[in-house]
Amino acid sequence: MMFKDFLWLILKENVVINLIYKYLAPRFFCGNVFFDVRNLPIINKDQILKIGNKPNTKFSVKGYTSGTTNKPMTVYRSLQSIFLEEYIIKSYMYENGVGISPRIAVLRGEHLFPANHTGPTFWVKTLFTRRLFLSSYHISQANAHLYLEALENFKPEVIMAYPSSISLLAKFAQKLDWKPNWDLACVLTSSELFSKENQQTVAGVFGKVLDHYGQAERVAALQLCEQGNYHIRPDYSHVEVLHNEHGQHIVGTNIYNSAMPLRRYDTNDYVEGFDSHSKCSCGNHSPFVEKILGRDDDYLILPNGTYVGRMDVAFKGVTTIVESQIEQVERDRIIIRFVPKELDNIKAIEHELSNKIQERLGDSIRIEFIAMEKVPRTRSGKFRSVLRSADISINI
Repeated sequence: MMFKDFLWLILKENVVINLIYKYLAPRFFCGNVFFDVRNLPIINKDQILKIGNKPNTKFSVKGYTSGTTNKPMTVYRSLQSIFLEEYIIKSYMYENGVGISPRIAVLRGEHLFPANHTGPTFWVKTLFTRRLFLSSYHISQANAHLYLEALENFKPEVIMAYPSSISLLAKFAQKLDWKPNWDLACVLTSSELFSKENQQTVAGVFGKVLDHYGQAERVAALQLCEQGNYHIRPDYSHVEVLHNEHGQHIVGTNIYNSAMPLRRYDTNDYVEGFDSHSKCSCGNHSPFVEKILGRDDDYLILPNGTYVGRMDVAFKGVTTIVESQIEQVERDRIIIRFVPKELDNIKAIEHELSNKIQERLGDSIRIEFIAMEKVPRTRSGKFRSVLRSADISINI
């Protein structure tokens, strides 16, 4: 984490780079991105995985995605793509009243402690960027007050979080009748579906909520406005909202990532309420959707009462499977369904997945594995990466 933190200081979090992002970057990333894609075929992750993908440039930064289907894939980013991504996030915050070089607390799935860690601290402060990283894997009703006290002591201007993690913390805060006693500019969330109900819960505790939709493939960016709509960032990529038998879905084309150019890439994320002729009363004139339907991951509930969301990160970097799904059938038992790339390597795959899962859930959970040709979809053809039996209820 220290080396990564040092790189963030150089590329993202020093005063000079923040001034550049605020005042100079709009000159380089401005206007609508137009790319004539009408005669190009639509591609998807399965096709890329089948043919294999390598960086198109000598220099690139490697990343991983599991996405809504827990299909691990390596992605590559050029420097220009990295700078654009940072500009898109920072400009969104600047437009919503966040200052240059804000103090930031992060609640986004970093693996900071072993699963059996009992505290009393559940966070780490980085040396260079001086961010406060809080564990997403240890939040419970018993220790929620410790998380809230840590935030009070740190007094961040921005809390960056997974929706599942900040929603849980907000619900526990409501029980404690807790609210921030400092000037918190906003909560900025991304990477998961954020329901309107949970947005209202988080806003009721922490104040302004911003939500950014994107993907590791970096072909589309949509951002929440004050009216509750998600606006397409036309300075990021060329985005199409197309129809198929399941509804409206996002197809994106990037032009700023020379390391991994993608043309008409189907994100497999579905939306509602797109009308290219509609105007939003917030004043933003870019096209918008009313709701994002993808990434509806459920929580797992550990025997000790800890709630764990956003489990797809456990599969990042795993190259031996095609796709996978976690189902919690009892408080202390989960089933992992997976599609192996090679049938003669099942035990090794199960061992690797077991280690990955236990790093986050500990050894109080029994894990059963089922190798399959294809993980079942819902009746509408959509994929659920995490399931939980109805009798294992969340009581918050």
